[in-house]
Amino acid sequence: MAAKRILLIANPAAGRRQGEQRLAVARTQLEALGHAVTAALTESAGHATRLAKSNAPDFEIVAALGGDGTVNEVANGLMAVELGERPALATLPVGTGNDVALTFGLTHFESAIDALANGGTRTLDVIRVQLMRDGEPVTRHALLFVAAGFAAEVIRKTGPRVKRLFGRRFSYSVGLFRALASFRAPEFSVKWDGGEKRGRMFQVCTGNTEFGAGGVMRISPGARPDDGLLNISLVGALGRLQIVRRFPSILSGRYVEDERVDYFTGKRLEIDAVPPAEIQADGDIIGTTPAAIELLPGALRLVTPE
Repeated sequence: MAAKRILLIANPAAGRRQGEQRLAVARTQLEALGHAVTAALTESAGHATRLAKSNAPDFEIVAALGGDGTVNEVANGLMAVELGERPALATLPVGTGNDVALTFGLTHFESAIDALANGGTRTLDVIRVQLMRDGEPVTRHALLFVAAGFAAEVIRKTGPRVKRLFGRRFSYSVGLFRALASFRAPEFSVKWDGGEKRGRMFQVCTGNTEFGAGGVMRISPGARPDDGLLNISLVGALGRLQIVRRFPSILSGRYVEDERVDYFTGKRLEIDAVPPAEIQADGDIIGTTPAAIELLPGALRLVTPE
């Protein structure tokens, strides 16, 4: 087994503040196997992105120890590096959702360490989002999905306290019902390859993988992270009672069969809304409309089990 140069970037607050402890465990195990390991703890939002970007040339693998937010930050740092110099991304799941890890069979922390030490890599499509944040245009990337409308409100209502109390299985469902009390569907304008739609919409979503919310919600049925396509869903405006009645179908993915849902594949989507709608990517609110969303095929290599 060839030794690898690995950078571990850990969120100390992940897993009910177990990040630093888990970082020490991972480093010890990987060094015992002969790998050259450098470890770093994040200090603030966006720090993981800066660490990944500035240190990428010195490593073969950059691993995110934390939840999907940490993985997303590290991925954004790697996407700022030229493709030919871009290290592979790895994830060591310690968060609430861990959807990136779950999607690729990394269901446990120990199995993820084993994959990091002994596994291979696979290419992964990446979603690029150009949007507004604090009045300025920004570019962000996502691995799982990007959504505007209700999905962002759910994240706002699924804060750290809800995650701590209800855990991965129930926290996002609790957030969903809390979001119902305040959400108002915006007037959306959506354009894609060969089509457009306007009107009040509950949600606009582009998916790169099937599941979100800790593997509980099948947001984009049939989506594959390496097929070069976005799975796009446009959900018409629904009342609160209609949403409650359709909750099981939201979990199972059968909501896309509803006549008020347009579900199709594409490579690019433009979204605008009145009032401006918040946009969620991989479980974090990243800005507001207007936004242009595009898929970048095979943009990252991800460490997976052998």
